[in-house]
Amino acid sequence: MPIHRLSARALAVAGVLAIAPAAALAQSARTGPEMRAAGRVLYMEHCASCHGAAARGDGPAADSLRRAPTDLTSFSRANGGVFPSEKTRRIIDGRGVPSHGSVEMPVWGTVFKAASPTGGSRAVQDRIDAIVAFLESIQERVGLD
Repeated sequence: MPIHRLSARALAVAGVLAIAPAAALAQSARTGPEMRAAGRVLYMEHCASCHGAAARGDGPAADSLRRAPTDLTSFSRANGGVFPSEKTRRIIDGRGVPSHGSVEMPVWGTVFKAASPTGGSRAVQDRIDAIVAFLESIQERVGLD
């Protein structure tokens, strides 16, 4: 869904996540539609340039990278039909992950911490949780063979 088709409420949640994430998440379910929509807004702002609008690794900056960005819609398929939420959180955060991939992928935990008015870890976690919720919602369906 194009970003202009997101609901005003989803955009408001994403805006509040950028300013005061804990307050926004206290008002909505941590995995509800607002959380996923806020995650989509954050994804489009921070991830789509490399991973693409459809999260298939084909963003406009992908060709300039030494290593092709990952297809983010295939995590469940590659993990036996289960979305690896915690692993995905650690990879996005990037802090303390020994093999974070290439240096071309930002350590988003550090970026989000610097962007937070308070620099609090809750603000960082809320942004990452929103992106994870969005990514989980766009996983390719694993058929039952």
